[in-house]
Amino acid sequence: MLNKLTALFASIEQRCPLCGGRPQHNGMNTVPIAIEHPAPRKVLEQLCKSCLSQIPWIAKPICNICGRHERCEDCVRRATRYVELCRCAVKYDDRMREWLALYKYRGQERLEALLAAMLAFAFERLCASVCQRPVYFQAITCVPLASERLRERGFNQAERMAIHLSHWYGIPYRPMLYRQRHTEKQSLKSRRSRVEDMSGLFSPIQKVNNLERIILLDDIYTTGSTMNECARVLSEGDGGRKNTQIYGISWARS
Repeated sequence: MLNKLTALFASIEQRCPLCGGRPQHNGMNTVPIAIEHPAPRKVLEQLCKSCLSQIPWIAKPICNICGRHERCEDCVRRATRYVELCRCAVKYDDRMREWLALYKYRGQERLEALLAAMLAFAFERLCASVCQRPVYFQAITCVPLASERLRERGFNQAERMAIHLSHWYGIPYRPMLYRQRHTEKQSLKSRRSRVEDMSGLFSPIQKVNNLERIILLDDIYTTGSTMNECARVLSEGDGGRKNTQIYGISWARS
């Protein structure tokens, strides 16, 4: 009987969704790791040692505003900032670009829980910087996709991640913004073009009255223009009180 149970557990043992290897922590089996390893437990439960070692965590951000791993000229130049603070989980290098593309464009939906678990690292860093406790935040929302892009892809990756965090930390997820049109990458445009692109791009779909602290989530933080504009629309939709504080988290920082 014991042998049959052992065989059953072995057959359903979770494997690394990227390579099929043995996760760092998998129920009764644990692969030793350094005590200072920054990965959240939910990541250790999914990734093998090899794949885990490839993650470029941003454990000690240099820019205290956006959480970048180096000095950030975008934050220095930004005249008006609507995001109080932002934290990002990883540097957007070639490997992270590959992982995200597998999920967003190649139908590898099994990576969704992994990417959300990685994003939890940014959320926990945000809590450490601001409040020490998740209940400080009253709602999670995300940067929306344009309707045509949503139809093409079938889902909004930022929304999926937000729903995972909402479930794990008990913070309500609320869709709050509508995107009027799709825009190309902001990093490829001049500062003037970015401002023109952002004009009228987002509109609120529900008021944020009585919400003082909101988490705004996106998958990739590049220049910060998109997140800042979303935060502006949200903060100006609080009935004129200007009391709403927007905090950002992102899966990757380019």
